[in-house]
Amino acid sequence: MIRKATLNDLDQIWQLREETRKLLNERGIDQWQHINPSLETFKNDILLGEFYVYEQDEVILGMIAIKGGIERTYNVIYDGKWGYDLPYLTIHRLAVKKHLLGGNISKELLKFADQLAIDKKINYIRIDTYYTNRYAIRLFEEFGYILRGWIWLEPGEGDLKRLAFDKLI
Repeated sequence: MIRKATLNDLDQIWQLREETRKLLNERGIDQWQHINPSLETFKNDILLGEFYVYEQDEVILGMIAIKGGIERTYNVIYDGKWGYDLPYLTIHRLAVKKHLLGGNISKELLKFADQLAIDKKINYIRIDTYYTNRYAIRLFEEFGYILRGWIWLEPGEGDLKRLAFDKLI
């Protein structure tokens, strides 16, 4: 079941964040190896009502932030352009328990984001990932996202270059 996260979920969310950080490190991917996503970032997402968890038997197996408004780091895109100049939702902090990778949880979370966009009448989503995260790239492309170029994150995140994708629903 996918539901909005609460502050009571923070321990499990942080455990999943740390498990994901370690996995990305093992794969040689610099993503999530620095400050962000911080505990404060997760708290803010939850308080804004923009963070969701995939839960089974009271265990969080996956998570996703689906954010409204303008993503500052998306204001400038290099070596390409966004597909549309429309209001959009942004997906961040998509993660699934390591032993469940390759299953359907990430796809269920992305389908949930699509439906949320439709419900909000914002039928456009943007997402980014580290340029060597071939697992995320493959998932996004399988799910209909189109590579549009690359963006820079804000300082403090190691290698700041991220591939930028979007999708019209």
